[in-house]
Amino acid sequence: MKKIRIYLPVVAMLLLTAGCSDWTQMEPVDQQPVRPSEQNPELWAQYTAALRAYKASDHTLVVASFENGSTTPTSEKDCLRSLPDSLDAVSLTNADHFSAYDAEDLAVLKEKGTRVLYFVDYAARSAEWKDLAALTDYLDGVVARVRELGLDGFSFSGLPSYGDEASQTAQQTVAALFLEKFGAVAGPGKSLTLFFEGDPQFLTAEQRAKVDYIVLDTRETDNASDLKLQVLRALEMENVAADRLLLGAMTEYEFLDEDKTASDAISALALRIPELGPLGGLCIYDANTDYFGSEIIYASTRAAIQLLNPAK
Repeated sequence: MKKIRIYLPVVAMLLLTAGCSDWTQMEPVDQQPVRPSEQNPELWAQYTAALRAYKASDHTLVVASFENGSTTPTSEKDCLRSLPDSLDAVSLTNADHFSAYDAEDLAVLKEKGTRVLYFVDYAARSAEWKDLAALTDYLDGVVARVRELGLDGFSFSGLPSYGDEASQTAQQTVAALFLEKFGAVAGPGKSLTLFFEGDPQFLTAEQRAKVDYIVLDTRETDNASDLKLQVLRALEMENVAADRLLLGAMTEYEFLDEDKTASDAISALALRIPELGPLGGLCIYDANTDYFGSEIIYASTRAAIQLLNPAK
C-alpha cells in the first residue's frame, strides 16, 4: 500500500503534465461576426422599415455630436454603427477625416434612417479661414465631399460678434457665405438637411429661415435659471421657432435644477424640452463618452430618447 501512496501522485502528475501540454496548444479560430441583417434578413427589413417610419413621423428629435474618423478603432465607441438605432441624426465632428470604418458604417445608418451630417466648426476654426477665398474653396470641397460620400446634409457653427461695425460686417459676410454654399443644396424644402449649432444671432433673420434646425449652445449652461433665459432670448428672435430649436447637452456634465439639486445635463435638459416649448429636441455632445455603461451602452442617450419619445 505504501508503494501505491508514493507513486500514484507521480503518475497523476505525469498525466496532468501531458494533458496540460495538449491544452496549451494555441489554435487559430476563424470568427466571422454575424450581423443582425444576416441572422434574419426579413425581420431586419421589417425592423429598419419601422425605424425609418418613426423618424419620418412627428416626434422630438435626438441628435448626437460624434467624433468619427478613427483609423484604428479601440472599441465600438469609435464606430457609428453602435449608436442607438432610434437616433435621428449624427453630426460628424471629424468629417474632414472620414475613414474607411465610417464609410462601412454609413450603409448601416442609412438603413436605419439616421441622417449623417458633415459638421464644420467655424466657431473653433475661424482663425484658419481669415482669408475668405480659402473658406470659399473649403466649403466648395465640403459640398462636393457630401455628394461623393452620400451624406444627408451639413451642420455648421458660428460665434456672433458684438464688436465694432467692421467685425460685425465680417461676421455677416461669413454667415452669408455658409448659406450661399450649403443653403443652395440643403435646408427647408431640399433633399439635404441643414443644421446650425450655436447662438442664433450669428445669422440674420433671413438666414435663420434657411436652416432646418438650430441647436442652441447650452452645452455649458449648468442651471435651470440661465437655461430658461437663454431659451427665451432665442425664441424672441425672428425666425427661431420652438419646434426648430434644439438644446445642446454635454455628456457627463452636471446641471442644477431650481432647487439647486444636481443631476446629469442630458436627462435634465430632456425633461425641460416639453415645458420650455415644447422645443424641437436635444443634441448630445461628446456622444462617444456615453458609450460605456455597466448595464447598457449609450445609457444616457437611450434614456433621453425614451423620455422624449416614449415607446408605445
